[in-house]
Amino acid sequence: MFNPGGLSCGANPGPSVTPEYASPFRFTGTLHTVTVDLSGELIIDAECEMRMHLALQ
Repeated sequence: MFNPGGLSCGANPGPSVTPEYASPFRFTGTLHTVTVDLSGELIIDAECEMRMHLALQ
């Protein structure tokens, strides 16, 4: 699930994806470049989208 406020670099503002770390898990290093590759086919996972909408209620 993407952050509905946009992409973020260096922190995870949403829920953590694993119990191994606590959100927002701020990155303290240095990001020199960021590449966003939007090529390829769009993958739509209807079940995942439904779970996301239910979680936001």
